Parts: sequence; structure tokens; C-alpha cells
Amino acid sequence: MNGPVEETVRGVRRLGDPRCWGAVVGAVGASVFVHANRVELPTAASTGAVVLWMGALVLFVWAVFVRPRRFALLRPPPRSAGLVYFLSVAGMLALIQLGQMVLKAGGHTAVAPGLIVLAVGLHLLPFARAFDTPMFTRLGLVMTVLGVVGLGLGLWWTPTATAAVAVLTGLTMLVVISDDALRDRPQPALR
Repeated sequence: MNGPVEETVRGVRRLGDPRCWGAVVGAVGASVFVHANRVELPTAASTGAVVLWMGALVLFVWAVFVRPRRFALLRPPPRSAGLVYFLSVAGMLALIQLGQMVLKAGGHTAVAPGLIVLAVGLHLLPFARAFDTPMFTRLGLVMTVLGVVGLGLGLWWTPTATAAVAVLTGLTMLVVISDDALRDRPQPALR
């Protein structure tokens, strides 16, 4: 019987694997956080954000696609995973929409990036169990905390702090996704 097998290869050879294309989705979102919010920072900080993003992106490409890594067999997700995904995304979009209405009513639209970070972080938490991916728990918790911090700093200090936290979130996302790929280390050969 020739079924799927565990293998150690470069991610570039497994582009159809959700651990690769899913990482790309996360990297795109991370890059949006960085570039959409860095423009609100002073010039030096904005330039620094681009430099850090480039470094994090190089790490991401190396960890996810270049470095050989172990691709263990994936178990099929439970039947409820699709529903969890749909409800999580719907909840995220609803929270963003309702939150933006509240922020607009209070004259605080400049802190919306903090709300978005919070909503994205919360929507990742159910994924960990539904798709048996602990990285979603780590990333979701970190993003949720950063979203709360970004909102708090923006409301009680300056909206520029919210933008800075959103940039930090994007950089953190790239590092967490890269770290997850690096955890898939090849197993040493048995002697």
C-alpha cells in the first residue's frame, strides 16, 4: 500500500501542505500589520520597522521553505473543524465591525489597529484544538495580549503607540510562524 509517508524535505517541495501555504497566509497578514501601521510612526521608527520586517521575512523564508524540516503525517481534521473555522472568522469580522463602530462613536478610530490585532488573536484560539496546531494557541494568546496593550496605550496615551504595537504584532507573527517551522526538526538517524 503506497500511502503518504513522513518525510524530511525543504518546505518548497511541499507547497500544497497546509503547514506551508498556511504559513504564507500568516506571513501575508503579518506583513500587512507591519506596512499598514508603520506609516503612523516617526520616520526613523518606520524605517527600523522595515529593516526588522526584512530580517523576519528572511528568517521566515529560510525556516518555512529552505531549511529541511520534518513533515509528520497530518491527521484529517475533525468534521467540526470547518464549522470552527467559519465561526471563528465570522466572530473576528463581527468583533472588528462592532468594535470599529464603538471606537468611531467615541472618536477613537485611530486605535482600530489594536482592535484588529485583538480580534485576529482571539479568532486563532479555537483553531489550535480544531486543527491540532498548538502554534495557534501561542500566536493567538500573544496577539490577544498585544491587541489589549495596543488598545490601552492608544486610548490612554497616544494612538501612535497602537500603531507601534500593531507593527510589533506583525514582526512577532513572522517569528512565531518561523519558530513553529523550526520545531519540525529532522529526527537523528538511528544507528
